[in-house]
Order: sequence, then C-alpha cells, then structure tokens
Amino acid sequence: MPRVTFVDSAPVVLKETNINKMHTTSEGMLHINPKDFVNFNSKNAEATMSIKSIATSAVTYKIQTTSPEKFRVRPRCGIIQPNQEATINIWLKSEHKLSDDSKDKFLVMAMVAPGGECGGADVTELWRSKSPTSADVEQHRLVCRFDENKSKAQLDCASKSSKASVDCSKKSGAGVDPATAMERQLAFTQNLQYVTLALLFLLFAGFGFLMYQQLGQHDSTCPKATAYSCAKRK
Repeated sequence: MPRVTFVDSAPVVLKETNINKMHTTSEGMLHINPKDFVNFNSKNAEATMSIKSIATSAVTYKIQTTSPEKFRVRPRCGIIQPNQEATINIWLKSEHKLSDDSKDKFLVMAMVAPGGECGGADVTELWRSKSPTSADVEQHRLVCRFDENKSKAQLDCASKSSKASVDCSKKSGAGVDPATAMERQLAFTQNLQYVTLALLFLLFAGFGFLMYQQLGQHDSTCPKATAYSCAKRK
C-alpha cells in the first residue's frame, strides 16, 4: 500500500519581494485545495489545506511562510505517493493576527522524490540543499485570509440580531430618557383621572335627572286623588 511520509522541520523564511515570483501556473505534481488561499476559521483561527499527488511517482513537498512567527504548521514537509493525499493543519497563534494587506502568504513546493522512497532525515536534508527557484521545483503561492463565507454568515447573523434588538427596544420603550418617560406616565395618569371624573359626573347627573322625574310625577297625581275623594264624600 502506498505510504505518505511526514517530516517536521522549521519553515524557511520567505520575503514579500520574492514569494510573488514563486508560483507555477500549471499543476504538474500537486493539486492544492484550496488553490489560491489559506482560509482561516474566524472562530478558532485554524485552517486546513489538502495536497494531492497527481504525479506518476513519489513527490516530496515542503511548506514555507512569510511569517513563521505567526503560524504553526503540521506537517511542514513530507512525501506523497501517486494519487495519495495529505492534510496540512495551520494555526494562527493567539498573540498574532493576519495582516490586512494580504502580506501573510504560504508557499507549497514540490519535486520528485529521489528513488521514490526516503526517510524523514533524507527529506529534511534534501530540501535544505535545494533552492526554491530550481527548475525542477513546482511552486504554489497561497494568500492567508479569514473564510469569507463564514465571516459573511456571521455578519448577517449579527446584523439580524442587532435589528431584532433594536425592534425589541422600540416595542418596549427602551432607550427613552427617564424624565421623559415619567412625564408621559404622569400625563397619562392625569388624563385617566379626568375621564374618570367626567364619567362620574355624567352618572350622578343621570341619577339626579331620574329622581327629579319621579318626584314630579308624584306631585302631579296627588291633588287629583284628593279632589276625587272630596267629591265622592259630598
């Protein structure tokens, strides 16, 4: 069964002035995914890179960065057999952040492994004595960034949460000056008292009017009854 051999060695420091020239437009030995970017997760500042050998023989690779003090890379170099794949894990250290002007970059280099098989020490020594600009070295330059899709989703979520918070504040009256709120409450209470007094006045007025009508009817019927009684006695 084909094997994938990993080696851990310190990355070689690159410069912004030379890494831009180190890029092979065609993929002869490695297929990189993602192809042009190292996408860091905005939550945990981690990124993964997949490199697959599309060569007909074993390929050795090495990963370099312009900012070795910012990143931890595992593994940094190794050997991949034909049609095999390796996953590279990259961490942005907590005390650092990505440059806003895309100056943080990675360079993935590949070349045919001599003899098809070699150990970890051989890979380290091989890359130590190899110039990155050699004609037989394939180069892939990738720019560091935070994952745009995840960042956009988080921004949309934050925007919706903020909008919901504003709507809730409007409905609940949050954010109103305490003095203004007290004045409004006092005015409402006074208006309620006026309405209550008006209703009580109408109620008493109606009750008085009914009493007046009943007394008037009683006074008008009493003399007739007396006159009728007197006439009957005669």
